[in-house]
Amino acid sequence: MKNYKTTEIISLLVLQWKKLGFVAIFSIIVGFIISSPMVIKPLYKSYAIVYPVNLSPNSEESNTEQLLQWFNSEEVKNAVARKFDLYNHYDIDTLSDKYHTYFNLKFKELVSINSTLYESIEISVKDQDPIMAKKIVQALIDETNHLIMSVKKERLKEYILNNQNELKRASLKVDSLKGMIDTIRSNFNLIDVGAQAKYLSKELIKNPNLSESNMKIAQGLKTQKTELDRLGSVIGSEIGTYNYFRNQIDGYMLDYENKISFTNVVSKPTLPDSKCYPVRSLIVAIITISSLLIASVIIVFFNLKKD
Repeated sequence: MKNYKTTEIISLLVLQWKKLGFVAIFSIIVGFIISSPMVIKPLYKSYAIVYPVNLSPNSEESNTEQLLQWFNSEEVKNAVARKFDLYNHYDIDTLSDKYHTYFNLKFKELVSINSTLYESIEISVKDQDPIMAKKIVQALIDETNHLIMSVKKERLKEYILNNQNELKRASLKVDSLKGMIDTIRSNFNLIDVGAQAKYLSKELIKNPNLSESNMKIAQGLKTQKTELDRLGSVIGSEIGTYNYFRNQIDGYMLDYENKISFTNVVSKPTLPDSKCYPVRSLIVAIITISSLLIASVIIVFFNLKKD
């Protein structure tokens, strides 16, 4: 057995061009059959590009990272799966013990959600049905918005309840202070402290001996004016607190009752008109080149063995 040089191997393969040509033609035919829709179901790819909007900063994450976490949440995936019955659509046996694992692998294979260099998020979905691919992309956007809104409403509900409790406390304090002021005014017949003080001053100039009712008012002005001023200042502060919580509740209620979007759609879900998989030319090329290499090795091997 001798060793062949490269030029000798090439010359040997040239002499066997008919066999190699037959292998190439046969490989091309096999490649076309394997890559045909009868063997490999074609997939169509729909995609959309969105930017985050109306999201509040959280920790050190950017808004894009936050939105990406929402998109990749189990709640969004399960909501889309229920909406389109994806378990049956992907031919997954739900009676199997590991059907969740099979579904997650299939979903991960066909659905891709990633951030781009421009801080946007690209959602792409592959499916045998181009219309279904587009619907799933849109559903991912819709369900993500719905999930963020529902979680935000839960937080807003907590804020509303907490502020309502504080509002009740402030209201009770105001009522208590009003009761104290009304008691003092009732006990000393104090209606308008400023006006009554001026009136009594004039009466004292005319007649130092005041009537019983005026004496009662004078005593009230002397002993309770400072307390009334203090209570008036405190009740003013409490009314300010009451108005603050009232405004807070109104603001939270406005956000709670309104519906907003958290995704700014730059590129709407596309309806693909050509398949993305399989790439027939690539499959045919790989099969043909592989077959020619194997055939060449076999030809050289048998010639070496013969020599």
